[in-house]
This record gives sequence, C-alpha cells and structure tokens, in this order.
Amino acid sequence: MGFLDSLMGGDDGPVIKSSAKSSFPLDVSLSFTPLRLCARRASSVELIVRIKNTSGESQLVSFDVSSPRGVMMGFDSACISKTIEKRVGEVKPGMAVEIPVSVWSNNQTKDGSYSLDVSFYCHYLDYDKVILQMRKSTSIRAV
Repeated sequence: MGFLDSLMGGDDGPVIKSSAKSSFPLDVSLSFTPLRLCARRASSVELIVRIKNTSGESQLVSFDVSSPRGVMMGFDSACISKTIEKRVGEVKPGMAVEIPVSVWSNNQTKDGSYSLDVSFYCHYLDYDKVILQMRKSTSIRAV
C-alpha cells in the first residue's frame, strides 16, 4: 500500500484495535461551585471531587490537592495551607462519592487563572502503601 492509496481510499490494510480503557480503577471528575474566586477579597469556592469505583473490588482511596506557590490562594482562610490531603476511605464497587474541598482567596489574590493539581491514590491495606496513582489538573479563575 502506497501513500497515494491511503489518500485515494485504496486497501486499508490491517486494522489495529486498541483498548483505550485505563488501568486506573476509579473514574474521577472535578468541578467548582461557584465557578470563580473573587480577587482582592476574602472569598471561597468549593472544589467538588467526584470519585466512582469502576473496578470489581473495593478500593481504599485518598487524594491530595495542591495550589500554586507564590499565589495568595490556599485551603484555609489565611491562604497559608497550599496542600490538603483527604482520606476518602473504602469505596465499594460501583459506589460514587463526592467530597468538597474549600479553596480560599484573600485581599492579596490577583486576577488571573490558577491551576490546581489533584493526585488520586489507591492504597493497599492502609494509607502507607500505594498501589496506583493518577494525577489530574484543573484551573480556577479569580476575577
């Protein structure tokens, strides 16, 4: 099969099917309520973390959220805490959980878009041993 055959619709050759299914046993999504932070004013939004167990067995789950350094945005009203860890616990097969995380701004927060990094962990027996890890990133706008 030549280059022109592929352009003109000739023989396609062997078809390779890939399984795009992830090996991570959790389906996670992130959203904000309300959608924006107030810049130059003390305000907060809730980062809603939705976790659904898509595997056939129970998973011990935790996640970390980290905000950028050098920005007056954090997980407490003084914006000092830049990372937060939440231990979700055991998530049964097919079970979905929603966990809110407060993200704060203060009078020194400037206008702009800021990224938050969220790392998800599946543990073995206790929270000291990690089986699988996945990272997601989202952004919040301060206006």
